[in-house]
Amino acid sequence: MNFLFNLVAVQPIHSAKFHGGGSYGEVIFWALVKRGAKFSCVYDSRKYLSPDILEACEKCNIPLFDIAEKTPQQIIDENAIDAFYTPLYSLEKKWQIQVKRFVFTWHGVRALEMQYSWQGVGFAKKLAQKLEALVRYRDSWKKYFYAPKYRDLAARIADGRAECITVSEHSRASIKSFFPELLDKEIPVFYSPMLDYEPEGFLPPTVKTKKYFLLTSGARWEKNNLRAVKAFDELVTMMRSTNHLFDMKLVITGATNVKVYRKHIRNKDAFVFLGYVESKELEFLHKNAYAFIFPSLNEGFGYPPVQSMRYGVPVAASGTTSVPEVCENASLYFDPYSVSEIKNRMIQLLDPDIYAMYASRGVARYGEVHKRQQEDLEKAVAFVLGE
Repeated sequence: MNFLFNLVAVQPIHSAKFHGGGSYGEVIFWALVKRGAKFSCVYDSRKYLSPDILEACEKCNIPLFDIAEKTPQQIIDENAIDAFYTPLYSLEKKWQIQVKRFVFTWHGVRALEMQYSWQGVGFAKKLAQKLEALVRYRDSWKKYFYAPKYRDLAARIADGRAECITVSEHSRASIKSFFPELLDKEIPVFYSPMLDYEPEGFLPPTVKTKKYFLLTSGARWEKNNLRAVKAFDELVTMMRSTNHLFDMKLVITGATNVKVYRKHIRNKDAFVFLGYVESKELEFLHKNAYAFIFPSLNEGFGYPPVQSMRYGVPVAASGTTSVPEVCENASLYFDPYSVSEIKNRMIQLLDPDIYAMYASRGVARYGEVHKRQQEDLEKAVAFVLGE
């Protein structure tokens, strides 16, 4: 089998340099390398790609093909590729390729599930991103752009021209809900794996260990961090107006467009906005946080809560999509559209007894999820390789 792996899926998408689908793809890549599998990769030289991955390709003699020079189909045809795998499916026309065995991981149907919001335009920095945000998730765009492309994809799966796996029971049910022609089709669920990074780094100058709430993925409005920022700002205002000693801060990573947050907050000294941080530094921030807040509107799996649970850091999260499945009883849940409810959960986490209970539950849940992730990674790689 001449097997081609799509590394473009682990490179930046939209406004995000790092993203869950990319992290997932990196784990699959390293598992293939560890196995000693024979494969080649396609990537985009115009975008960031982890230096570690580039080094591994050179060291292990893994051929790299550049889509900046040739289309994916040309690469497949000219190199007699008979099996193609992508850890993140793209609806772009250039990826509608013909190959003997087409395999992909379908993380979910966020494009059809999400409700439109004007926030997408505010978060976008480049003109092209703003134009996309104007139409993305609108009902008309779903009907005439996303739905037909997904129906074609579902038809390929239904008649055996494509194979897919997914990362949660929620995602599998959602796929089948939107595409009933797949109701009787076997779609294996393998929990989304994570790379285990050892925490390294330091806290920002004004931030102290266990004295901050943490938010991540600040560049993407779908992660809903703006409502959590408003909730924390209200909490700080309440504490200060009632003369309570409250020295907590809120740290948010990946905040590439800080002005979309700052114009909504009164207590600017209580917030620390960081850009993208490297994986080990992010792990360090998870470990040293007081609590982690995860207000995401839509997840196929959802890594960040599990990262915090690893260190016994309590989690409050939105009770939507895959999040309750992954976190089970180890998270306090809230309505992600309610600022007051997010604030409510922050107040609950200030109670020592509630805090201790969710810290303990988090450690236990991390152990359960991590064990399944390791077991499912082996299964996923075997599936991808057609074993």
